[in-house]
Amino acid sequence: MPVSRRKTEISEDSGVFDGKSFRFTEARAKRVRDVVVSGSLETDDYGRRSWRDDGMTGLVLTVNGRSGTATWSFVAKVSGRAVRHSLGDIDLVSLEEARDAVGRLRHDKTTAGVLAPKAAKEGEEKKSMKLGTVVSKMLDDHRAGRWLPGRRRRQGPPTDRTMSFYVDLHHATTKEYDGMTLVEFAEALPEIYAKLQARAAVQANRSVQLWRNIFGYAIDAGFWSGGNPAADTGGTARLTKTPELPRQRVLSDAEWKRLDKAMAADDSLWRDLFTLSIRSLQRMGACCRARWDDITLTGKHASWRIPASDMKGRAGGHVVPLAGMPDLLAILTARRKLVSKDCPWVFPAIDGEGHVTTYKTAWRRILDRAKLHSEDRNRRPRPHDLRRTGGSRMVSAGVPLNVVTKALGDSQSSVGMVAKTYAVVVDDALAEAYAATPKRTRR
Repeated sequence: MPVSRRKTEISEDSGVFDGKSFRFTEARAKRVRDVVVSGSLETDDYGRRSWRDDGMTGLVLTVNGRSGTATWSFVAKVSGRAVRHSLGDIDLVSLEEARDAVGRLRHDKTTAGVLAPKAAKEGEEKKSMKLGTVVSKMLDDHRAGRWLPGRRRRQGPPTDRTMSFYVDLHHATTKEYDGMTLVEFAEALPEIYAKLQARAAVQANRSVQLWRNIFGYAIDAGFWSGGNPAADTGGTARLTKTPELPRQRVLSDAEWKRLDKAMAADDSLWRDLFTLSIRSLQRMGACCRARWDDITLTGKHASWRIPASDMKGRAGGHVVPLAGMPDLLAILTARRKLVSKDCPWVFPAIDGEGHVTTYKTAWRRILDRAKLHSEDRNRRPRPHDLRRTGGSRMVSAGVPLNVVTKALGDSQSSVGMVAKTYAVVVDDALAEAYAATPKRTRR
């Protein structure tokens, strides 16, 4: 079988990529990305590897073998501190453009110069652009689908839920700085982030993504030149995210029995809603928005078809087979008789139109009745723990991880995440394991 030209090119340059630097060319940048993605070169624990450009001091190429991306970055020391700014993906930013940006960054050593280096044709009006004006334009263009950040460009316009998230996050963390210019805001970012991080670490992490999108939009719209000051969040970056460990709280059989008994004493609306989540393994948002048009209650093909718009990430729709779950099918059949025929929602709002939108009061009431409420937020069961409990029970029952991933409605690339989050040994399974130890005999 003849060796392809592409494989020959990779083989010829493989020795060049063994070191920490090489002279960049457009072709070599793309070939080294192919080599890393193929697994032929050693990477760090996150699947990444970086090289310096022998032709331009300060220019770095980083390839992520897991995501298949390759990006240019400016890495240097300014005023005694390490600075790293992403310049863009190699498919979007040419090598010439990356070297030009690094050249301007290297020769303007002021803080403002590093954050927003002057371009030859840059107008003074761009330097005075207010943050609030940019955010308003970004939200309008994002909502209309005229501008989409990062990988969202592959998925189409955002949902109303996504837009509400951005608007609420902006009001909670950034709106008070709308009067600043972009340069002033960029210079103040470390201080703003440190204050927010001390108050609400997880919200601060989410804000980094918002700020990254704001500057990404400003770059695309021509309001900002140079690197994105919120793009890098590594150990040497200006904004270092707080590590977030996946929550692994699951309900034991005893806790579930107490919870089930407490739900039975509550209104059928909430009992059925929470039961649907744990049996179908779907998020509470999707359960709240369930429509009768998407549910088939009879026959061997009885199922709940969840549209892509109700799935996290919107990678595609999902189908929950109901024929094999007679208990859940019975609950939904009973609900169909309770809900008005002209109501499209499985769980209509108690007051007003639409579906249920909040379940916190009912959940707290049920937890109190089951004596499961705790002042410790990590120990206190949450509605999302129902989904995790159902997934962990599947894993404990020996269902393969790829099948559990499919049942959850996640993409197959999420198997690793499912293993960390859902492969949790419940107390009962652990007790059985300990009980089995003395029974083992020597061969």
